[in-house]
Amino acid sequence: MNVHIKSILSALAFSILFYSKSFGLNLFLISILVVVLVSTLRKQHSISWGYALAYVGTAVFVFLNPSGFTIFVHFMTFMVFVGKSISQKSSLYLTWFLGCINLIIGSVANYMQKQENEQGQEKKEKKDISPKLFNRLKGGLAALALLFIFGMLYRNANPVFGNLIERINLDFISFPWLFFTLLGYIIFLHLLRPFDAKELVAFDLAQTNNLKKPTEIVLIGEKKKLEGEHTLGSMIFIALNLLLLFFLTTDVIYLFQKTEISNSGLSQSVHQGVYALMFSIVCAIALILYFFRGNLNFFQGNKRIKSLTYIWIGLNVILVAFTAYKNYTYVETLGLTYKRIGVFVYLLLTLIGLVTAYVKVAQVKNFIYLVRTNIATVFAFLIVSAAIPWDKTITWYNLNTIENPDIHYLIWLGQSNSEQLYEYTKANATKLEIKTKDRIEKKYETFVQAQSEKTWQEYTLYQIAKNDTK
Repeated sequence: MNVHIKSILSALAFSILFYSKSFGLNLFLISILVVVLVSTLRKQHSISWGYALAYVGTAVFVFLNPSGFTIFVHFMTFMVFVGKSISQKSSLYLTWFLGCINLIIGSVANYMQKQENEQGQEKKEKKDISPKLFNRLKGGLAALALLFIFGMLYRNANPVFGNLIERINLDFISFPWLFFTLLGYIIFLHLLRPFDAKELVAFDLAQTNNLKKPTEIVLIGEKKKLEGEHTLGSMIFIALNLLLLFFLTTDVIYLFQKTEISNSGLSQSVHQGVYALMFSIVCAIALILYFFRGNLNFFQGNKRIKSLTYIWIGLNVILVAFTAYKNYTYVETLGLTYKRIGVFVYLLLTLIGLVTAYVKVAQVKNFIYLVRTNIATVFAFLIVSAAIPWDKTITWYNLNTIENPDIHYLIWLGQSNSEQLYEYTKANATKLEIKTKDRIEKKYETFVQAQSEKTWQEYTLYQIAKNDTK
């Protein structure tokens, strides 16, 4: 089937599913269509089924929990999947970039690449449209014109036929709808005719994760320079290790002192711990990248600075653990919030960053390794996080484990926790103020009304569950 015909049919499906609709079942259906189209087109490039599964999986997450975060992760995964379908072996950051470029300016980039390839060659005669295609286009336009003319004639001649014609509702055809459908056509045309940035892909594939080992002659020639760097680095890491060790000692005294810590004091301690950790990690990564950027990795007398670096990384891991414990105590006392969850996320990613920094030093990796590994880690973490309905999780935890939960904060969250708050209101009507109950009831009514007005394209798990209980 012709690429343009596939793009037109896909664009019509795109407009039916998404025009004036919110996200829900439509994202899952269009993701299936995209994967099928991409899998049937890639002759020279094999499709990455792992990323295809991740792309469809995030569409399922949107169906289960249509929040702004899950929708964002879905489109991020879509860009990566498009990029991986162009170059499966490229780094994640490059495939994401290729996906964005392909969807936005794929046709322009293909045209420019074609013009560049034709430079230096003899100009070929411009090919006319094939007679077969021209006849099809001419016949299609003539058939549409004649259908319209004779339809109007038959409508006036036969009342029954006229009534049938009047029942055909074409009100949805408007300039915005045509523009939206054209947008869908462009998107699918770029999917079916992707821009293959061969130079970028080749450059990325040429970048290894390991530092290149110098010759013995080079190491001998740089011996004095490397000894100087080793001495400087050792002194810096000794000073930083002593400072961080002193800080951790005072933190232990603060955490395990017998006096009770107030909520404000605990909050301040958590925030200060996060700020200290951020500064410490930035310093750690910058120093490691500087001192282990080149030939010092292969210098025979580098054992001392390596040992001090491992101690520095280990002390930062302890700082992560202390900060996590303080944040956990904070959550246990006052409940979950997005900021407190964000602290846990940052600590986890920081821990992974420290592990990759250790691997970089121990296995003589380069900066590209850190970028590739950490970006892939963040991407995987985003997909896993999208599977969790955070609003409902926060609401459930706070209502079931906290003695006096912050109801106003829970009301401020998205609409997905409306049923939980409504059930809590019915069970604890005497504990809540009238204004608070009114706000919860209004939020619940708004949520139910919005869900009842959704069409089949916008269906989520909520509509399916309600239909099953009827």
